[in-house]
Amino acid sequence: MIQPSRGFILILLHHTKNKADIAATKAIADLTAKGYSVFTPVVCEHLGFDLIAYKNGKCYRVQAKYAAHNTVKNKTSWADKNGCHEKKYQADDFDFYAVYLSDIDQVIYPAIKFGGCCIRTTPPKSPNPFYWWEDFTNFTEEAIKRTYKEFGVDLTTRKVNLDSRIHTRIVEKPTKEELQKLVWERPTAQIAKEFGVSDKAVEKWCKAYEIEKPPRGYWVKKAYAKLSE
Repeated sequence: MIQPSRGFILILLHHTKNKADIAATKAIADLTAKGYSVFTPVVCEHLGFDLIAYKNGKCYRVQAKYAAHNTVKNKTSWADKNGCHEKKYQADDFDFYAVYLSDIDQVIYPAIKFGGCCIRTTPPKSPNPFYWWEDFTNFTEEAIKRTYKEFGVDLTTRKVNLDSRIHTRIVEKPTKEELQKLVWERPTAQIAKEFGVSDKAVEKWCKAYEIEKPPRGYWVKKAYAKLSE
C-alpha cells in the first residue's frame, strides 16, 4: 500500500480548503441576499458548523459544503501527518447545510437529517423518486420526493420534454406558515390553481408539513352560512 507523502497531504488540504472557502463564500452571499445577518465564528476548528445565520429573532447553525456530485455529505474529512481521517456528523452538530451545487451555481439549505442524500439538479431517467434542488432554496426541514413524471421524462425513449421541465421548475412551494394559512382561507382546488399544480400536490405539501386541513364539508357549510347571513 502506498502511503501519501507529506507534500501530497498538504496539496489535499489546500484543495479541500479551497472548495470549503468557495462554499462558505457562496452561502454568505446568498443568505445575505435573502435578508439574513451572517456571522462567522473567529475560531471554528472545533465547532460543528461554519456560519450562523440570523433573521426574525431566529439563529441557524450552518455547515457549508461544496457538492460536485450533488450528494449531501454526512461526514467531515481531513488529512494530517498521521494520514486521512473521517468523522460522521451527529444530529446536534448543526441545524442546516449550505450546499453549493457547482454545476448550477446555486446554494441549497437541507436540514442535517438530509445528510447522505442526493439532491438532483437534472431529472433522472429512472422511476425512482428523488429530491429536487429547488425544494431546498431556503432552510428546509421537510421535502417531498419528486417523480420523473413531473418533469416530462419519457422512460420509453429516455428523453425529457424540456417545455414540461421548465414549467415544473417555476413552481415555488409555499412555506409551512403560508400553506397553513391558505388551507383555512380557501379550498385545496383553488390553492392548486393559484400555484399551477394539482390538488394531489397540495395534499402532499400538507402531509410533508404535517398541516391539519379543514374537515370534509367545511367549505360547503361555510358557503351556506354566508348565504344565510
